[in-house]
Amino acid sequence: MKRIIIKYIFILFISSNLLLSQYRNSNYTTEHKIDLTGNFIEDFKNNSNLINEEELQSTKNKYSPLCAGLYSAVIPGAGQFYTERYWQSIAFLGAEAFGWILYAIYEKKGDRHTDIFQNYADDYWSVIRYARWIEMYYGYSAADIIKDSPPDNVAQPWKYVDWSKLNYYEEEIGKQAHSGFSHKLAPYRDQQYYEMIGKYAQFIGGWNDAWNGSNSLYGKDDVFNERVSPNFLKYRDMRGDANSFYNIATTVSYVILANHIFSALEAAWSASKINNKLKLKGHIQPRTIYGNLVEYVPTLHAKYEF
Repeated sequence: MKRIIIKYIFILFISSNLLLSQYRNSNYTTEHKIDLTGNFIEDFKNNSNLINEEELQSTKNKYSPLCAGLYSAVIPGAGQFYTERYWQSIAFLGAEAFGWILYAIYEKKGDRHTDIFQNYADDYWSVIRYARWIEMYYGYSAADIIKDSPPDNVAQPWKYVDWSKLNYYEEEIGKQAHSGFSHKLAPYRDQQYYEMIGKYAQFIGGWNDAWNGSNSLYGKDDVFNERVSPNFLKYRDMRGDANSFYNIATTVSYVILANHIFSALEAAWSASKINNKLKLKGHIQPRTIYGNLVEYVPTLHAKYEF
């Protein structure tokens, strides 16, 4: 008895919603109008043709593509978790974690090698030595650049240099033919400072192993001879190592960004596909048991398209 009561309550719930939705649908003409008498069995009998002809079919929007996309845009894999595709979620989140680990490793390596080559430059390259080299080869008085005449191996040589006067002389020398001067030395501790002294031959004279007065700083056609200073070449390679680590970290950061974008697009697309593939059909079918006795059976069909 309880099973029968539950069955008919379920029939009443389904049928009332179906009938109400049909009655409220403005697209139906007056011939679809449902007449209700208040008698449950009679109402089903009188409107059985309508119930048989009209079928409730809807697409269930189980997931929001917008939410899925936004979740994965913030945290790759979150949108996949939202749509209950857990293996894909683990894959995207794992790629995110692995990417950040790699980024941190190579950034740290770049920082460590930067400290190494900067300390090397502070130990073996001197702006005072560079200014005196300019005086030797170009005739500009080092006394105008250097203040208080400190020794070559002074601990903090940049404090004894008039930087504006040094840059002025560099600019004047650059106007001469085949001088090789193309840059003005950036202030000490500036990133460009450490780049210039290991990149351009005009700064070779500041290295301690080039300053001996006997080795020629010039090669063929008045071009600076880089090999006059082994420390210059060593320092250049040290900077190259640090930059290579930073370049790898930058590439990894692009991959991390791409993982966010791809995860967001994939999550939104998959949510939309799931919604389109999952379809529900509701029926109330009259079934003749025997004679004139008719039983109305509610059915619900779920269809998922692969």
